[in-house]
Amino acid sequence: MHVATLAKARTAVMALETCIAFLLADELDADEYTNFKTKAPLKAREIRDDEDDDGEDDHKNNYFSATVPSLSVMDFQKYFQLTQTQVEELVRLLSPCEWATSKLQGWTVMHAVLASLWTLSTLESHSSVAARFHTNESLICHQLKEFCTHVTANFANNIRWPKWKEADASVSGFSSSIGLPGAVCVVGSCVIPVERPTDVPDPEAYRDSEKSYSVNLMAFCNHQGCFTYVTAEHPGSWHNSKVLLETEVGRALQEDPVNLLRGKHIIGDATFPLSEHLLTPFPDYGTLGEKKLRYNLKVQAGLKVTNNAACIECMEEHSVAQEPFHELPNGHSGSLGGISKRQDIAASLGRKPKRDSAKGYYRRWYEV
Repeated sequence: MHVATLAKARTAVMALETCIAFLLADELDADEYTNFKTKAPLKAREIRDDEDDDGEDDHKNNYFSATVPSLSVMDFQKYFQLTQTQVEELVRLLSPCEWATSKLQGWTVMHAVLASLWTLSTLESHSSVAARFHTNESLICHQLKEFCTHVTANFANNIRWPKWKEADASVSGFSSSIGLPGAVCVVGSCVIPVERPTDVPDPEAYRDSEKSYSVNLMAFCNHQGCFTYVTAEHPGSWHNSKVLLETEVGRALQEDPVNLLRGKHIIGDATFPLSEHLLTPFPDYGTLGEKKLRYNLKVQAGLKVTNNAACIECMEEHSVAQEPFHELPNGHSGSLGGISKRQDIAASLGRKPKRDSAKGYYRRWYEV
């Protein structure tokens, strides 16, 4: 599914388009994005400029020709979620695509990309964006849909499950950054408000306790915060443990975890079921020992990778508290293998971790 899932599961155009846009950043230049730590809240933002209404030349008030080029490096990435270099690369990659708006005089692929990224990253209304970029609302709306279509069609393979050297690099990255051995990915989720879906069998399943509609965005990230798997098609009212079971990763964890992880594991919070393939924190009732507390702190540090990932600002703004899996009516404290592995890792913290061994197995979806 990957990025293409977001295009198909359009239960909320703005919510899913937002996911698509933010998924771009870490794939175009992961290292550059990793070094940028400034957070930009998901809300409409204003640029403070010298724009006025006294009839000055349009060129001075035009965002494309005047304001955008004058933005600092930090402000540019704040408003477009990508660096100038990343935007130029994105324009280069999308230029060969057929753009219906390319026939408009003075409207280029660069204009289309900048206007679409602005709309997605600031969540301004289409009418506000149209006024800002001196065009009409219908063009902004059409351009946004066209932009997302081209992105999903051309970047569907950019989000992939880590394997071999990529998996080893992620394990090494987590080990060196947070001191937790064997972790290849972390998983996190958030709830995104949507309009009532019309293309699903049971729209009311997407209504939560507050009578509003939402979808669950679940994302897996490597040590750099780059997405390795994303899904945004399940009801926001579902518990994370249920959503996980319905994903390709969840099914692989059930059917063929050895081929998926090759002895490594995923890190998740307490809303996920503990197993030897998905490790969660120790339940803390105020009696944990020093090593277990240290383990929990390292797990929390690992989970922050998803919070710092490109689109997971929404995880902070739209996060919903869920019951720990072990406290659910059908929950449990974890598999014996998971309990034992978690205990062993907690006891080993401070010692040099053993090197993971890579074994060859037959190929599946996550090896393509």
